[in-house]
Amino acid sequence: MRFIGKRPILVLVLCLVGIFTVLSSARGQGTLFGGIMSYDPANQWVMFTDRTNSWHAPLAIHNASAPSNSVTEFTVNTDNQFVIQTFNEGNIASYLDLDTDGSAALYGVGGGGIGMDSQTGDTCLPAVQTAPCGPNSLRISANGTVNHYRGQATAGNGISTILYFADATLTGSFGPYTIFTTNPSGYAGSGMYRLSGYITATNTQPGGSMQFVAGYTDEVAAQTQVNGSPIPFGVAGANLPFSLVFFSDAGKPITISTVTTGGPTYTIHLRLEAL
Repeated sequence: MRFIGKRPILVLVLCLVGIFTVLSSARGQGTLFGGIMSYDPANQWVMFTDRTNSWHAPLAIHNASAPSNSVTEFTVNTDNQFVIQTFNEGNIASYLDLDTDGSAALYGVGGGGIGMDSQTGDTCLPAVQTAPCGPNSLRISANGTVNHYRGQATAGNGISTILYFADATLTGSFGPYTIFTTNPSGYAGSGMYRLSGYITATNTQPGGSMQFVAGYTDEVAAQTQVNGSPIPFGVAGANLPFSLVFFSDAGKPITISTVTTGGPTYTIHLRLEAL
């Protein structure tokens, strides 16, 4: 009974031995599948070799339930560029392109995709069917900087990023409070910053006032910027919008403060960007 129970495994082992015996006898020059597939004993792998000397699909996969003209092709070019192409009823639907020049692209007819340009090292979103990077692709350089947006070249860091945000309710004067400490080096270190905000009074007393203060350290010394003179903040709905641009040295805190009279309650919305 034990022997019978093991017979399926034994049969499978014998089949595998037979298959590999046939492959190994090819010695890299066999005629299995018309010479497309052979065994390379030096590297101990099965080699698929397209012998058309042209752009061709030596392997295709088709499900019997799919239309006859719907197929996935494994295509190879004369320079060994490798592309997996999926066709839906004869029309290209998607492909994965791995080129020997170092470029690569994953594309779908819906318009999305991702590509890598071998000449520039840019990663592009979306890719296009004819190239890894299209004229309006978002391009990200190898160092992570966005260098093109919708066809327009960018400069510096490429885009501004939000490093800190707050949406809070406060009462009375507040701070100084550190919202961000610049990095010791690299991005969000020594550089330009923009602090934008909007403050709205929700509960006040007559004669109240509001002033916003940002603190930072430039190349010379600790500095402050204010929205201007204190503004009247004695009625609900009084508001203070502001945008402050400054240079901060690396490894230094950026702080905020509000200076009030009349003890108002207010909402404050802040966004700090690295420029």
